[in-house]
Amino acid sequence: MPLSDLSQRLSSKSHRLVITTHWGPDGDAIGSSLGLAHYLRGQGHRVSVVLPNTPSLPLQKSPGYESAFVHVFSENQSAAQRCFEEAEGLFSLDYNTASRVGGEMQPWVENFEGFRVLMDHHQEPDRGYDYTYSQTTKSSTAEMVFDFIEHDGGALDASAAEALFMGLITDTGSFRFPSVTAATLRAASKLVEAGAEPHRIHERLFESNPPSRMKLWGRGLTSLELLAQGQAAMMFLSAKDLQECGYEAGDTEGLVNQGLSISGVQMSVFAREDAAAGIIKLSFRSKGAVDVNAFARANWQGGGHIYAAGGKSDETLDATLARLRSIMTEYLS
Repeated sequence: MPLSDLSQRLSSKSHRLVITTHWGPDGDAIGSSLGLAHYLRGQGHRVSVVLPNTPSLPLQKSPGYESAFVHVFSENQSAAQRCFEEAEGLFSLDYNTASRVGGEMQPWVENFEGFRVLMDHHQEPDRGYDYTYSQTTKSSTAEMVFDFIEHDGGALDASAAEALFMGLITDTGSFRFPSVTAATLRAASKLVEAGAEPHRIHERLFESNPPSRMKLWGRGLTSLELLAQGQAAMMFLSAKDLQECGYEAGDTEGLVNQGLSISGVQMSVFAREDAAAGIIKLSFRSKGAVDVNAFARANWQGGGHIYAAGGKSDETLDATLARLRSIMTEYLS
């Protein structure tokens, strides 16, 4: 159904709604979720936000994160489950398939009995939603939420604008990625008019880091290895590195992008050992004609966007790095 039908449905009465996003919520996930929540609450709806797990410390400082309507499934399952049980409508933001919310929360998304809404910019979205807004050319889900709000005709308050602008900043690399369009910059302008303060958002995101982040980036950059005659960069952190540096959620976010800053590099990968999950988490970034979404889907149980994707390996860290060296060299040859 078109979004105009969703607007009409929402305007018919006050609804009980639950907004969800993916595991390991990043700036776009938090920004789009809180931005939409602030807006819908301002429209008279009862809205809860359920996050699968805790985001990084800078993201926890987002406007509204500490509100009573925000729940973290991994911290208080009973409270989060009540949100699903009481809601009439479910919003799935910034993820294309229910498996991305994590195994414990996944059944609550898949088996939700009310109306379901998908707003996302990743490829190959799940079917079965009553309202699907999937646009892979969009810079961020935050931009898509802005488009919906503008189409809906309601007013943005400063908290909603602040959250959505944060989503734009993080998913566009501070407006430097190819996904940025005139429409993206127009949305940014409108959000500033509504009360978003870019300098404060940037300071909160990038200038309030714990010491552990700096230590881990140092180790990650020291591990740098160039492959495929300088076309690819690879970095990694072991479980021992994480423990010794006092790893906190979000500490390594953005590290993979540093590989692309090297002249000649078209593809960058960062591997992080997750001892608790028994896997190696992989982050891929690229530029030019290199499609890391296809690469991650074909080789690493993952996917995402053309220039930004994720994946995982069930092998040891050493075995994963050896396989990365081989496959990346072959892929770029």
